[in-house]
Amino acid sequence: MSEQGGTGRRVDDKYVLIEPIGAGGMATVWLARDERLGKLWAIKEIKQNVGGVHEAAIRQTMIDEANFMKRLDHPAIPRVVDILDTGASVFVVMDYIDGTELSKVMRGQGHPFEQEDVIKWGIQLCDVLGYLHNVDPPVVYRDMKPANIMLRDDGVVRLVDFGVSMECEPGKNNDGRIVGTPGYAAPEQMPQNQEQLRTGRLDPSVVIDGRADVYSLGVTLYALATGHVPRRASSGQGADEPAFRMRPIREWNPQLSEGLERIILKATEADPDRRYATVDAMRYDLEHHEQLTEDWRVAQRAKTTRFRRLVIATACCLLLGVCCLFGAQAALRSSYEACLLYASDASRVENEDGVSDAESLYVQAISLSPSRLKAYRGLLDVYEYDFKFTQEEERRFRKAFAKVGDAADDPDFAQLCFDVGTCYLSYFGIDRAGGSVGNAALASIDAAAPWFRRVVELGEDERFESAQRVNGEDVRAAQSYTVIAEFHQKVARAGREGRSSSEDYAAFWDSLSGSISLENALEGKDKSPEGVRVRLCQVAVESTASATYLLGLSRAGVTKDQVQTMLDEVRRCVEGLADFASLEECRIVYGPVFEEIREGLGIADRTLKSVYENPVARMSNTSEEVES
Repeated sequence: MSEQGGTGRRVDDKYVLIEPIGAGGMATVWLARDERLGKLWAIKEIKQNVGGVHEAAIRQTMIDEANFMKRLDHPAIPRVVDILDTGASVFVVMDYIDGTELSKVMRGQGHPFEQEDVIKWGIQLCDVLGYLHNVDPPVVYRDMKPANIMLRDDGVVRLVDFGVSMECEPGKNNDGRIVGTPGYAAPEQMPQNQEQLRTGRLDPSVVIDGRADVYSLGVTLYALATGHVPRRASSGQGADEPAFRMRPIREWNPQLSEGLERIILKATEADPDRRYATVDAMRYDLEHHEQLTEDWRVAQRAKTTRFRRLVIATACCLLLGVCCLFGAQAALRSSYEACLLYASDASRVENEDGVSDAESLYVQAISLSPSRLKAYRGLLDVYEYDFKFTQEEERRFRKAFAKVGDAADDPDFAQLCFDVGTCYLSYFGIDRAGGSVGNAALASIDAAAPWFRRVVELGEDERFESAQRVNGEDVRAAQSYTVIAEFHQKVARAGREGRSSSEDYAAFWDSLSGSISLENALEGKDKSPEGVRVRLCQVAVESTASATYLLGLSRAGVTKDQVQTMLDEVRRCVEGLADFASLEECRIVYGPVFEEIREGLGIADRTLKSVYENPVARMSNTSEEVES
């Protein structure tokens, strides 16, 4: 590797340093071009020639941060794709984000952002924080602030600077570090007394978890919406105090939403137990902020009161009829069947409250007889009607399904679990705006995995195997989908434990390639639902377009010809979905998905050639694995 000069220098014989785009005491971030792929990257150069123990520790922290980020895979987080040690410097190759820090944008325009944009970015940030909080082990970001959020020209935000992030280890409340930006950091992250200020260490009993990120996100939204940036000043007692009171945002600007004000106030509670328990709950409120007004609550209470009165009146009539005619149990069975009958003919189009008539009737049937499974299957049909299974629908389904109890002795339970899994796999998150739809595919199969695991467990349990009426092909499909869903977590875990992940790669390959080949071989109604086939193609493209995964597959014994064959199978599978893709309602929902699959196939072809025909890339990756 060439080490002379600065601009124009070559790294690893393929990266050309164009210009510095950031600099610190021990590191410089360069804009670089990959001459082989013609792609721009950001390369952080961490200098080796440090003079003291303190500087050496900082340098090691930077390298540890890069290795930590290698296991993260989310469209809002820049990927670390390579770490190169040349002796004089360590170069960290990562995604180049062509954007500007939100703090700089706000300073440049001289006024706060529009509320619509603040809410949109808040939802995107909830999404990435939710990803971090749900990886294994969970990660707390700990430094959310406008300066660490990059705004691209398309209005999408990206999160940078993971230097103080913390992995939540079992049985450990915090890592002892007092980190974060005063004013934005949650109170529990800051020194609580003179002793902590003197030692610079947190009390081991202080719990730092995802609620700390909820607080920082709340303060960030406050700053973006009002333009008033929080500062903190020493109280003289060893702790920091706000330099100004975080007044409700509508005191700064009465035009701001009451709903957004409520969200920020809840997120920035000093007591973690009074904040949102998860960023998913905060995201839900951001998506429905217009419903968090007092007028809306009053209207909902009035509706609830009227509904309760109607239910009581109906129940009285029903009870009277039951007593006079058939008895309570017979009437209940009749009402259940009547609900199913009416639901089958009812409208599946959502009303103003977001719930269709058919859904309401199926939910009513479930409440009448929770242990009977037919209404749950009908509920899935309603959610699949528009080819989208939204987060709100998923929440309502879980609430309804919680009533089923332990129905494992019902012969149709395993098949229902399989059907729920395919609903998640096909439609969950398909309406998610922003980010990579390929990553949405990985998220959907992760959400589907518990349902497929339940099918496999029922199929393996001697008590239920003979009683369950689940299709044998569905059990085998559930096994394959479970392996595919668990692949990324298993590989990440193997890397952290310093062991080989070749077996995980091999099992993943067999399940993925086998599933796609089988779908192409089946005919007509024997094929899986169209959404499942689309998701399998997405996962295949995501995996083979990544040099990291291809290198792992090659080390597991998967040949170039085998990968090329699977890519050809993906193309056949996509061609077989042409009629589905041409439907008007499908074009709206699945159009971006098919577009990404087509683009991904082109990238996969190039990556395949690069990985299998470029010995330098393979050697570099192998040495990197040994070092890590």
